[in-house]
Amino acid sequence: MQRGLAAADRRSVRLLAAVLLVPTALVVWQWWSDARTEARLTPVASAIAGREVEVDCQGLWASLLDAQARQGEVLFDPNGVPESRIYLTHSTCDRLWAFAGKRRHSELDCLAGVDWRTASPLGSRCYRESANTIYALLTLAHEAYHTAGVTSEARTNCYAIQALAWAAAALGADPREAERIAVAMAALEPQQRGDYATGRCQAGTELDLHPETPDFPTEWPLSPPGAPAAGRLT
Repeated sequence: MQRGLAAADRRSVRLLAAVLLVPTALVVWQWWSDARTEARLTPVASAIAGREVEVDCQGLWASLLDAQARQGEVLFDPNGVPESRIYLTHSTCDRLWAFAGKRRHSELDCLAGVDWRTASPLGSRCYRESANTIYALLTLAHEAYHTAGVTSEARTNCYAIQALAWAAAALGADPREAERIAVAMAALEPQQRGDYATGRCQAGTELDLHPETPDFPTEWPLSPPGAPAAGRLT
């Protein structure tokens, strides 16, 4: 009888260990996946910000309980000093990891056939195919500029658009595909609303990071855009 109980106990322990192994493995895999993505994104964000920053990807489990409508954020202290930490949602990090390391991205192929001077971006098939990828890249660059001390959402967005091509190429995209991403987002910028809206995100304005050149939103050759001049950090 005692031997039978002992055998049953051992089977119960093995069953419990097997049950616990699955969620433990999932937690470890998710931690490793997030750490891998953060390591890939951190140098890109730091180059844009012009300072050392840290990218923090939201975990899968936290994302299941997250009801906030945002893709990323940087916290500022009461004196307006930003943290050196960029928080990105799980979906944003997943999209950026899926983008990284590839020269070509099929969801962006349509950008090559669009004349953004005459096309209406919103509602188009190309917009539906490419928007998630474009906005994920924009979020990374946008939050990087917040860590540089830029507080205005419209100004931050315009700076981020000018950093898009370099960020995409730094993550592995072909430079011409990267340029098309920036051009598409520049065409979408006038559709922004609220605090993100500005009619000044154009070549030669105070929002142009390189007013000395006619190129906009992308400078050639591609190089880390860095933080804007001190007088423009508002």
